[in-house]
Amino acid sequence: MGNACLNPSSSQQQSMLREIIACKTMKSNERESKKNSIKTLHEVKVNTLVVPSKDQKGEGERANCSGTNATEGQNANGGTIGELTFKDKEIISRCWRKQIVVGQPDLFHKTMLRCIEASPKLNEIIACGRYCYRDLTKWPKLNRICQAQFKFYERLIYELNMDERRLREECIRLGQTHAEYAQFGLKPHFLDIYKQSLLAIVSKLAFVDDNEREETVQAFARLLQLVVDQMIAGYGQKVAELRRDQKVERDSTEMETERTEKT
Repeated sequence: MGNACLNPSSSQQQSMLREIIACKTMKSNERESKKNSIKTLHEVKVNTLVVPSKDQKGEGERANCSGTNATEGQNANGGTIGELTFKDKEIISRCWRKQIVVGQPDLFHKTMLRCIEASPKLNEIIACGRYCYRDLTKWPKLNRICQAQFKFYERLIYELNMDERRLREECIRLGQTHAEYAQFGLKPHFLDIYKQSLLAIVSKLAFVDDNEREETVQAFARLLQLVVDQMIAGYGQKVAELRRDQKVERDSTEMETERTEKT
């Protein structure tokens, strides 16, 4: 009689224990599945590009705009990241001719407006610390800058044929020219904002399919990385040179002041 009473109880306890274990396992799996799902939603990798989700755009879009970042690794069009392949050049040239010139001639104006939205400090830098137009779409100086950018890239693509040696030389010179804006607060990281803003606009052009879109954005990412890297190098060289000249001038002024005081 004692055994008859104990056995059902033991069986029930074992059954309850199995149910508890099964329940915990299911909850653990659900948590893991949810975690992986959230991770997948937050970062979708497409070859060498990382595209953030809408949840990340609150903060990321302002700094990175579309968040299209070229990462280290193999160039999807052949070669390594940072190298422009023949296929890259073909893609860029075709996109420029068929989609940008025809369908998006204001590409650089939209890019600059997006840069200013991401970092309002650029507005002040472009204006050289002076008052500028409230309606940026009608700001003559910004329009001239955007037209100059269009001509610059058109020259890189068609006149220089995106030859990397000549491209680097041109971009270093352009970076040195931008060094004069350092006194108004221009920093190299603004060029990264520019790169991401331009890629964001390119990614929204009309393409035949997603594959063409991906290849085009990646090709432009390589081109822009070369442009930005060399501009930053030229900017750094010129800023260092200006600082040396300023130091020499200060030292000379101090020496002259000391001689005057002694006499």
